[in-house]
Amino acid sequence: MVKDKKILITGGLGFIGINAVRYFAKNNTVCVIDDASRIGFEVYKQALADERVQFEQVDISHLDSLRDIYEGFGPEVVLHLAGQVAVTLSIINPVRDFNTNVQGTINLLELARNAAHKPIFLYSSTNKVYNQHEENITLKDGRYGLTGRDGFDEQTPLSFSTPYGCSKGAADQYVLDYARTYGLQTVVFRQSCIYGPHQFGFEDQGWVAWFIIGALLGKPLTIYGDGCQVRDLLYIDDLLDVYNRSIEKIDKVQGHAFNIGGGPSNILSVNELVKKIELATGKPLSCARADWRPGDQKVFICDIHKAREMIGWAPKVSVDQGLGRLMEWVKTERKTLSHIIESGQYVGKKYNISIVIPAKNEEESLPGVLNELKVVVNSSPYRMEVIVVNDRSTDKTAEVAGKFSFVRVVDNKYPSGKGGALRSGFESAQGEYIAMMDADFSHDAMDLPALLQEAKKHQGLVVGSRIYGGSDEYTRVRAFGNVLLTWFFGCMHGRYLSDALNGFKVFHRDIYHRFDYTSVNFEIEIELLANTLRLSRDITEYPSHERRRSGGRLKSSVIKHGTLFMTRIIYEKFRQAARRGQ
Repeated sequence: MVKDKKILITGGLGFIGINAVRYFAKNNTVCVIDDASRIGFEVYKQALADERVQFEQVDISHLDSLRDIYEGFGPEVVLHLAGQVAVTLSIINPVRDFNTNVQGTINLLELARNAAHKPIFLYSSTNKVYNQHEENITLKDGRYGLTGRDGFDEQTPLSFSTPYGCSKGAADQYVLDYARTYGLQTVVFRQSCIYGPHQFGFEDQGWVAWFIIGALLGKPLTIYGDGCQVRDLLYIDDLLDVYNRSIEKIDKVQGHAFNIGGGPSNILSVNELVKKIELATGKPLSCARADWRPGDQKVFICDIHKAREMIGWAPKVSVDQGLGRLMEWVKTERKTLSHIIESGQYVGKKYNISIVIPAKNEEESLPGVLNELKVVVNSSPYRMEVIVVNDRSTDKTAEVAGKFSFVRVVDNKYPSGKGGALRSGFESAQGEYIAMMDADFSHDAMDLPALLQEAKKHQGLVVGSRIYGGSDEYTRVRAFGNVLLTWFFGCMHGRYLSDALNGFKVFHRDIYHRFDYTSVNFEIEIELLANTLRLSRDITEYPSHERRRSGGRLKSSVIKHGTLFMTRIIYEKFRQAARRGQ
């Protein structure tokens, strides 16, 4: 067992990552890097605290932030597990996929190459680097299989057919080349289907866990293709064993790639998994059927002879043993898993962020807002949706918004007012994060990616601050009123800000969906802040310049809405906010 090493684990808030942390932290000093964007991050984060490891929240594609952490820790081993892990999401957003999987890996390799003491570098690759090899596939006894061989070995030509395969394959090759060109002690593991406890699986990744979770929690399940597709399954403990052995034998294995999976003796089809779950639960499992998805492999089985010969490794946990352990873990974590799925933390979301724009009689200014957003949506690495909420407009607001193909128009189903319109938009939003901005062109849409990146650091709420960014629309009276009310909010709620009332905010969807909201008008600004604090989430600010509205009529009144804000600040201090589902 590896001991007394300084081990840096990227992606430590993921399924493999948290298991690796627990495995290596017993006898080593461990630092975890993760952007905390994966499903179950809060649960995993608490587990890190229990293990007393160093945790740093950073996106590995951001070199400057990554360098400070890397150089401060000085790792002897880098276990690089971080990455965008779903084929479907890579097809939706290949830029984000590239930034994480390729740029992030290059950043880590460069830090290792330029370090005074060069670390051992282990990289978690994927079987998707062998995606287009179906010329010798047969269907027999309800399973796809290979003709003339037991599995794919490391001499199989690489073949990428999706953005995910391209990005992981490119990173895979860079890791190997840094051994050849720069003499780094690197190893690549092309992993098949890994499963086990602490896996918050979902449809796009972690299918074994997802079928068990869905079966036990009564969630809808879908089989894509005919269900005869086959994978070799490897239990998580066996994967950690190969990592450990590779560190111990680094002089022998450096510069090599290994196909790591359960091998021919641990294969399972989707249909066979369903039957095993039915047998274990004693209940039939209802699954919808759908067409094959892009990049789906009919069969992948690792030939693990190379790992056996060079590392002295072989799987120890059988499929039936592993599935039994995973099922018991799901049963014990039923409440946590249910909460994660129901609360909207589930990461199979179509969008990173939903931009909600309440609009009432804004036909003059709305085109400027949406034309600017079009540039942001098309150029950003984040997946964005734009929702315009028509708040009973009597002009052509809805018609103007409907001319933009990327915009979804919904009607305010609550009483007319900014709060009601925003609530209608929030409930329609599909993003993991939600942004709110005005329809008068006063907010700079180009700030959205930066606000989102800030919000991702703490899963709380970020305010675009006019105090730091400046305002073209402030009069002395409006500026004084904002400063006074913001100060009063700080006095009552203990969180002092510069610009609490600005309607340009980005927040994690939990902040809305965990509570029943009551605001009808501008006071929703205060209700959002108060509920963020009730969840013990952070509120931070980012400089954002406010432009003068480009048309239409100002909707806010200093006296009327100032009184409304003041009243709501006091009300939120003393009320018990109703939580959804309670």
